[in-house]
Amino acid sequence: MQHSFKERHNTARLGTKNCTECRRRKVSCVFDDQRRCRQCLTHSLLCESQQVPPYEQSSHDKDRIIQELNQFVTQVESRMVEMQESIRVLTSQLDKCNVAGSADKSSHQQEVHIPENSQQIPKETLANERSQTPMSQLELIPGDIIPNSQTLDKILDYSDQLLQSLMLWPFAIIHNDQEDRGIFCNRDKIFDALKSRDIGLASKCLIWTSLLLSQLPRDFKDVETGLPLCPEKFIDRILTQVSILYLADCTPACSIDSIEALVLQYELFVAIGRPSTAWKCIRAGIENALLLGLHLRPSLLWDALWIRDRQMSLIIGLPYGTLNMDVQTTELGTLRKIGLVSGFISDRDRLRQDTPFSIMQSIVDGMKELKIMIPDEWAEADLNSAFSPIEHAIIRLYKHTLNIMIHLPYSQFAGYDKQFEYTRVEVLESAEGALDAHGDIRSLQEKPLRCDLYDFLAFNAALVLFVDLVAKETPRTIEEEDHIWTAIMEFVNRLRKTGEVLGSATAGRAADVLEDLYAAYKGRYRGQPCKVTTIPYFGRLTISRDLTQTAATIELESSVYTFRVPDETGKELIDDWTEIDSSGTYGWRGIYTFDDAPGLPL
Repeated sequence: MQHSFKERHNTARLGTKNCTECRRRKVSCVFDDQRRCRQCLTHSLLCESQQVPPYEQSSHDKDRIIQELNQFVTQVESRMVEMQESIRVLTSQLDKCNVAGSADKSSHQQEVHIPENSQQIPKETLANERSQTPMSQLELIPGDIIPNSQTLDKILDYSDQLLQSLMLWPFAIIHNDQEDRGIFCNRDKIFDALKSRDIGLASKCLIWTSLLLSQLPRDFKDVETGLPLCPEKFIDRILTQVSILYLADCTPACSIDSIEALVLQYELFVAIGRPSTAWKCIRAGIENALLLGLHLRPSLLWDALWIRDRQMSLIIGLPYGTLNMDVQTTELGTLRKIGLVSGFISDRDRLRQDTPFSIMQSIVDGMKELKIMIPDEWAEADLNSAFSPIEHAIIRLYKHTLNIMIHLPYSQFAGYDKQFEYTRVEVLESAEGALDAHGDIRSLQEKPLRCDLYDFLAFNAALVLFVDLVAKETPRTIEEEDHIWTAIMEFVNRLRKTGEVLGSATAGRAADVLEDLYAAYKGRYRGQPCKVTTIPYFGRLTISRDLTQTAATIELESSVYTFRVPDETGKELIDDWTEIDSSGTYGWRGIYTFDDAPGLPL
């Protein structure tokens, strides 16, 4: 063994017949003309003889050497990444042990001062350690994950009107404290929640903070630095942290606080233009609520999940995931009725011609009840109303959206069959009603709140009005045309203001589409020769202009006229509509040509 050890590590002299790799390592090698050194078999690189001229080596062997070298480099890089991650995790666990040690020391001091409770402390400590087991697998929440305390106070003051929004339902009634609506309305409560060992409470606090951040104007500044705050960066970091906390808390079902955090996260994604992601959040909440048995007993949290699941499933065209339930006569009966009717419409859109008569009758009866429950005029003297004026406007927007969805698939036949004329009238009245409701939502706000979904629902109504306006089968008078365009352009102005103040890309893109349609209708379109815009959850718009014929052609394709079952719902409102893949197919298409206005340059 000693002789072998010396032989392997004998320094090679220059001029020997050692292979290249052994010379580099300065060891002797035994080469037996098999192009492989017995002393270097443990190497990951091919050991080549020095006596083989380079030009005699085959290209295949060179390629193999290069491939093996690349594999070796990749393995080294992977190992380095794993080592860095292990160091990071171990450092984090060490910090947590230090924190836990400090806490245990404090508990021990209390034990000395109160000897009569000394026998109870070990059991309580053990219970606490068990409850903190998921947290022990996570990093401590970074201290800078939310803005500094002075800036946070300013944010809370700015966003106080968010408490009047339906976004926070049912937190206003889940908790007994009506003053704070079950969320974190001051700085101390936020920091206390983040310092707690409750994963669900910390998650809910972080999502509430990100919801506040989503409502800030573009020019909002950090109080300490005076620089722009950039809330998007805070929101991204918070969402990453919350996803880690959720994974630690959902074995097998997460806590009530974590489910409430998912409801708030749904509202956050609805506000920032990501309804498909919001739908996934509410589905995760439903799964955990089912495991906890919330569906088996009266639960306002279950109601919140149930209603939101049916609403969003209908809007993006996916099947809902909850069973029907009776609507009780309570202050929240209106919202439950909206969820119930949304589910019936989803059933009809999925079954189409196979829809049972019972479902069709339920849709008709449910819509009649909603029209009674949600009048278009809010009575300020009605002290028994469960909703504030702005909440009433939001519910009106949902009501008119449902009525459009009910009648739109049949209204396209009104130009050929008069028995469908009433469906066209219902659609047009609700489309204008949706724009009016959107106007009330914005006018009742002291500071504009961001909710891309509200803007998008009203935008859909504006598109429906445009399609009816340009349809040859249903001609309009000049006064009617002016009235409709006035309503649409006032809506465009609201979108522009929202986009400028809050930086909402959804509002800006919706305004661009409507302005292009208006320019083409008036013969003034001078945009791209062929502009394709794919509108998520609606369809595809193509505007082309033929310079030889001095005319603009609009081609609008959609699935909303043939029941809302889109082929793909993975796109978000926040995506660039002009960059989305436009290869999808749709069930309805309208083509309209408009001559250029005289006297305008080409």
